Order: sequence, then C-alpha cells, then structure tokens
Amino acid sequence: MRIPFIVLWLSVLALGNGAALAASPRGVDSARLLPDERITVDGSLDHPAWKRAPVFNGFVEAEPIRGAVPQFETRVQVLVDERAIYVGVTALDPHPELIRSQLVRHDQVRRTQDFVAVYLDPIGRKKSAQWFRVAASGSTADGVNTAEDDLEDFSPDFDFDAASRVTSEGYTAVFRIPFASLRYGFTTPGQASLPWRMMVVRRVPREQVYLLMSVPLARDAASFIDALQVLEGVGAPSDDSFLQLRPNLTVRRSDQRNSGEPTTGQTRESLGLDLKWRPRPELVVDATLRPDFSQVELDVPQLSSNTQFALLLPEKRPFFLESNDLLRSPTDALYTRSVTQPSWGLRASWRSETLAGTVFSAHDLGGGSVLIPGPYGTGFIAQPPSDSSIARLRVDRDDLTIAGIASLRRYGALAGENAVAGPDITWQVNPNLRVRAQWLASRTTALPNSVGTLVASDARVGSQWYSNVFWRADPFEGGVTLEDKGIDFRNDNGFVVQTGVHRLALDAHRVWRNQGPLNEIWLNFIAENVRDAATGATISSQVTPGVYTNYSNNSEFSLDYRGLSRQRIGAADALLRERYWHLTYTRNAAQWAPKVSVEFDDGRLADVSANAVRPGQRVSLSATLRPLSRLELLPTWSLAQIDALNAQGSYREVAAQMLAIWHLAPHQTLRLILQRSGVDRAAEPGVAPYVDRGQADSLTYSWRRSAGTTFYLGANRGVAGLNPMQTRSTEFFVKMQADVDEWRFR
Repeated sequence: MRIPFIVLWLSVLALGNGAALAASPRGVDSARLLPDERITVDGSLDHPAWKRAPVFNGFVEAEPIRGAVPQFETRVQVLVDERAIYVGVTALDPHPELIRSQLVRHDQVRRTQDFVAVYLDPIGRKKSAQWFRVAASGSTADGVNTAEDDLEDFSPDFDFDAASRVTSEGYTAVFRIPFASLRYGFTTPGQASLPWRMMVVRRVPREQVYLLMSVPLARDAASFIDALQVLEGVGAPSDDSFLQLRPNLTVRRSDQRNSGEPTTGQTRESLGLDLKWRPRPELVVDATLRPDFSQVELDVPQLSSNTQFALLLPEKRPFFLESNDLLRSPTDALYTRSVTQPSWGLRASWRSETLAGTVFSAHDLGGGSVLIPGPYGTGFIAQPPSDSSIARLRVDRDDLTIAGIASLRRYGALAGENAVAGPDITWQVNPNLRVRAQWLASRTTALPNSVGTLVASDARVGSQWYSNVFWRADPFEGGVTLEDKGIDFRNDNGFVVQTGVHRLALDAHRVWRNQGPLNEIWLNFIAENVRDAATGATISSQVTPGVYTNYSNNSEFSLDYRGLSRQRIGAADALLRERYWHLTYTRNAAQWAPKVSVEFDDGRLADVSANAVRPGQRVSLSATLRPLSRLELLPTWSLAQIDALNAQGSYREVAAQMLAIWHLAPHQTLRLILQRSGVDRAAEPGVAPYVDRGQADSLTYSWRRSAGTTFYLGANRGVAGLNPMQTRSTEFFVKMQADVDEWRFR
C-alpha cells in the first residue's frame, strides 16, 4: 500500500504548530417545566413557564460582517420536561412589515426566508449536530450538519413540532424537540459525561442577507458547528426507551401501453410497516417490511446523453436516513440508492461518546443498474435480486476519528457477489489543518458475461486509496487530493464510476471581505490530472482560474476560464482540448422572485459520441417565483448543444420541469409537476442517429402532519420514446402512513 508522502509530511509539520483554541462561548441555561405544565406549540410565548426561563441574547453577526453587533435583537429560552426540549425564540425586527413569511414545503426553508434554527449535539463532541428550522411563516425544515465535510444535509426527517407567530415587533417561534428524535449515547462508567451542546441561528433576508449566531465563529473555524455552546441543565432523560410503529398502506392502479399493443394494467395494494425501537440509550433498531419507496417527488431531470460516467442521485427514502451521518466517509463508499427495491430491511445503529456504528441488511428485488466502472467510462448491467449488507464503525476522539467499512452484495441465482472492506481516518491536526484518508479492498465474483448479465466467475481483487489535506487560515485556504483506484476495484454498495486511474487534484483560494458593495471576493485556482494507471496516459486534466463574489440581494456571481481542459474518450483516442467560459449568477430579483439562477458554458466543448471538440453551449435556468402568496412556481430548464463543422447541429439535449405548489396550509399542498426531456443526435461518420423524447406529469395532494403521519393522493402520466417504439403509462395512487404513538416501557 503506497501512502502519499505529502500527507505524512504535512501532518507531522502541523503537530507542533497548532493554533490556540478560542475561549469557550457562553452557555445557554434552561429551566424545568413543572409536572402539571404543558406547552402548546402554537408560536406564542404566553405560557407562564416562559416567564421564568432564562433569556440568552448574546447573538453576533456572522454575515455579511463577521463579529459585528446585530441590527436585529434575538432572544432564546429553553424549557425541559421528561420527554422533550422546548426552545422559544423572540426575533425582534424594527420593520416587521419586511418579514418574508411565505409558506414553503417542508425542507424548503432556505436563506430567502426569515427563519430561526436550533442545532443540537447530544453527544457533545461537535462532530455532528441535528438541526431544526422554522420560518416566520410556520414552514419547517430539518437535517444534519457534519463537521468532517462541513455539509448541511436536508435528507433526514425527525419528529419535532415547531410554529411561529408574526407580531407587531417581529415574530416568535417555539420548537418542541422530543428526546426520542435525538441521538445520544451513554457515558462510560467512571468517566464524566460530556455536556450537551447547542447553537441558535437566525436568517434575516433584506437588501443584505444577515446571518446571526448565538456563538462567535472564527473565520478559519474547522466547521460551521465548531463553536457549539454548552446547553446547561439538559441531559439524557431517565426514561429513554421507546417503540415506534408506522404502518403504511398504498393502493396503486397502473396502466401501460406500448405502440401497437393492447393496454395492460394492474391494481396493487401494499400494506407495510416501519418500526423504530430504542431498547437502551445508545442503540436504535430500525426495520421495514414491504416499504413503498416510489418517488413521491420526481428527481429534477439531468442532461446525461453527452457524458461517459454515471450521475449521483440524492437519497430520499426514510429507512436509509437513520443516523445517515454515520454512512459518510471520505469517498462515496456507501451509496444506499444502490439498493433499488427492498422487500424488507433490518438496521441497528449504536452511539456512545466515543463509539458509533450502524449495520443493516436488506433483500433487494433489483430492477436498477449495477455500475461497471473503468478508466474511460461507466458501464451498466441489469441489476438482479440480491441481498445487501453494510456495516460502518467509527471511533471518535476530540481531534481524531478512526473508522471502517464492510459491505457485501450477494446476487441470487448463483450470480456471484461483491465484498468491500477497509479503514478510514479523519484527523483535525489543528484548527487550520485537516487530513482525511481511506483505503478499501474489494473481492468480486459477480462479473458480466458476453450477453450483459452477471454470472459467478473467478474472483477479481482490487483496491482504492484516497487521501486529502485541507488547510484554512483566513484569508487563504486550499487542499491537495491524491487518489488511486485499481482496475479490478468494484463497490456495488457504493458509488464508483471510474477505476484503473491515478488522480491528483489541487485547489487554492484567497478571499477579500467587505470591499465596498461586495461582501466577498474570492480568487480561485483549481487543477486536476487523471491518468490511466496501466499506461500512464492522461485521461483528463484541467487548470481552472476563476473569481467568485457575492453582494446585496442574495446575489452571487462566478466566472471561470476552462481553457486548459482536456479529456480522452478511449485509450486509443487523442486528447480533446476544450476551451470555454463557465459563468454562474444567482439573485434575489424581487419579493415575487426570491431566487433566479443561470449557469452558462460557451466555447469549444467535447462531443463524446463523435470524439471531437466543437463549438457548443450549455445553459441552465432556474427560479423560485411567488406570483401569489400561496402559489409557488419553480421552473427549471437546461440545454446542451454542440454544432458540427458543417454548421448543422450534431447534438442537442433539453430537459425542463415546471413545479407548481399551491399551499393550502402549512402542512397541506397541491403539487403539479410537468417534466419534458428530449435528445437529438444527427448521423455522421461513425455516429448513429439517435432521437428520444420523455414526458412525465404528476398531480399530488399531500398532507404532512409530522414526519411519520402523512397522506398522499395523486396521479402520474408518462410518455417515453417515439413512435413506433413509444410507451405510455398512467398511474393513480393513494398512500397513507400513520405514526402510532410511542410505546414507552421502562
């Protein structure tokens, strides 16, 4: 195993150069509810219990001027009983008429709305935090923030209640966060328990977009949750066991007709069950039986006809989202959407102050695709039924995380298997320097045969090595990544699209802040080289200088010159030298247009099918529009086109989606999706013509009382292909799920 020298050298160099840690921020005190007191979550702070709850008001401005005294006063109070934490926020505003309080769907509370959010870390190590948001409108969002990659993940859904109320002085908000929704572990006997930690943030979108935080955050902090403050008087409850049952019923009528053939249809009823059990504080067990994982939300269509590699899609299915931060590693080693259609699944997750892990098994009915990666592209094989198992173990210290992965995919009908295992490490050497590394080995006996199916074969063994060093010391930051993937490495429970390569990537950045009307100006430099491990030939490379800036009205602008981009389509092909400009622009155009975005490429682009570089453009437009207070429109439109030398179009692909939502109430919506896609490829020497059209329409009424109690009624219609090979499908469905009240038994 070859360990990159630069990783070790920089790590050792940093050992004696750690920066002094900032003083601990002021904590937040809480008060206990009396046995007969009950808090109603209606957005008001009128209950007498709030009168005796300590008030925290030590907020600081983080954006646009870090460390400034906020213009908007914010107060936080915390109450606790045996089952939940209650957080009350008073968000004062000298101009309450400017508060943006339009209803949005769950998990769509973003920086274009007034909102407050609570971050909670019951483990106390500041490695991850569950967060909960409520907008001034009463709309909600939740998710997880992880320190290792500093990502904000909206995927998980937790049981919590939140409401807000606009007043003559601003607005107030109340959260009720049950202990059953929080993931905390036990304390090792003989060791002092780490305190629970929290942070409250507030967004105020005006001509400038302000971010206020209950803790000061250094510019070169290791992560957004690096300075979580102590939550005084809160800890694991004495009664922390629960059993949660969520039965669900789906009734679906589907019809399909191929051109020239009679219509075929079927009606299916599916009764399923989701179970969540916490027998002890550190252990959570999940089970699912006959889950209906059909897409209630359609994925936004992507342009995919001029690329060599598979595209990553986000996970939205609830069974896979429990403690999903534990599935993250330095690479995409675990990709739960590779489990296409499980008939059952069983999972256990464990957390303590130093040890965390998760393991699950599922029987997958298949129907998706198995990725077959190589140096120059990703192949696809039809996915047969299989049994999939994944295990992840992680040991946390203050600055060091050591973890490991083991996964197995065993295909039915004696079609072989794929096994992967290996360790990874994340080391926050000092507040400015982070090192991440991962090594994985695979053994594969499920290999494609000559007709494109998986069959059991002689084992192939491969490995993958990844290392990254990231350094930040304001106003500079940068990183180095080294990666090596063997040609026989495969990970059917992960997302690996390229193997048989060596990769080196560099990035460097310099920022200037508060320069006149500009909040930030970034100068960026990115370079990457990917080589064929067998021949040493360059597969792709780029050297990209660029500039990014943001300023008033949520405006962002970036411009990159990609004049030194090269890629090779096949081992025997010459390098294609691309030269084009890449521009992005986002702006809060008006109250009725909270977000308008454009992304544009123009120049000489690679035509993958023709193995040539030609004049072309790529453009993507998207917007969030509010023509009426209850009507939300989210149009997206993408185009890619490349012209041949004879001035006739050789390739053109269009994808468009109109998402329209009528907000009947904070938890009820009527949603319409109109989606269109099309590809046109002209015939030329060595390239066959190709034309395809796609259409998907969906109308759905949804009622979301909580994360576990939902109701959907809807219809879908789809058209794919062109006559005489056109397929039409229609579907009507009713889907309901009830969250049986927690059964406590300790």
